[in-house]
Amino acid sequence: MTGAQLQNEFRPYYTTSGNYMFSHDFAVIKLNYLFESLNKIGLTKKLDAQLRLWVNTGTVMVRVTGADSAGLAYNMTPADNTFSNTCPILINYQSSGSAGGSIVPATTQAIVAGLYINKPPTTVCWY
Repeated sequence: MTGAQLQNEFRPYYTTSGNYMFSHDFAVIKLNYLFESLNKIGLTKKLDAQLRLWVNTGTVMVRVTGADSAGLAYNMTPADNTFSNTCPILINYQSSGSAGGSIVPATTQAIVAGLYINKPPTTVCWY
C-alpha cells in the first residue's frame, strides 16, 4: 500500500525525505473508554454532546555531539522545547559505545520529535 492509502486507512506508516525520517502514527480512542457513562446510556435518537480535548502538542529537539562515536551525547535546553509544563515525548539515547556501530550517523547535529494533531506546523531549523 502507498503512504496515501495507509493515511486514508488510519494505519501507521514510515517515510523518508532527504535526510529526514517521518513516522506517522494514529490513535482511535472510543469515547466509552474516556467516559464510562457513554457506554451505559445505550442507543439514543438525538444526542447533543460536546467533547473538548486539550492535548499537549509541540516539538522537542536534542542537540547531538560526538555522533557515531563512543562519546555520543545528547543535550536539550528549555529553549529547544515548545511543550507547555511537561514534555510527553522521550528521545531514546542510541549509543553503541564504539565508533561505526551507532545508528546515529556521524553527520547528525540534532534529533527533533514532535506531537501534532492532523499535520505538523511549518518550522525552520533552530541551529
